[in-house]
Amino acid sequence: MVFLGNLEKTSLSNAKKGLQMAVNDVVEMSSDWTPKQLAEADAKFAEVGSLTLSEVRRRYSKKYLQILKRGTIRSEAEYYLVKGIVDGGGIEPGATEATQLQAMMSDFETRFVAAQKQKPASK
Repeated sequence: MVFLGNLEKTSLSNAKKGLQMAVNDVVEMSSDWTPKQLAEADAKFAEVGSLTLSEVRRRYSKKYLQILKRGTIRSEAEYYLVKGIVDGGGIEPGATEATQLQAMMSDFETRFVAAQKQKPASK
């Protein structure tokens, strides 16, 4: 029973991470949509009782600003959010913000690799 409990926790955690990364991808892919396209998507999401893309974008922007202000990336989901912004070309290469984001990503990658090395090997 302990095994099943651990599996459930791990699976839910992984599902949540995957969903967050997918949401980040959708926000990134829709970044150059016209206001008309955004309004159409919002209407479809609202029709089924879901958050609108505009609301998700608002939350995404707020989260990004929190990460930037904090100066460190705390999770894989935050890493991929920042990576999407950097890779998306929305920030001028060499700009202070771009340099800060690259440093934050490098720091997270170093910490992530170190944490992976400390995990016991699966049998």
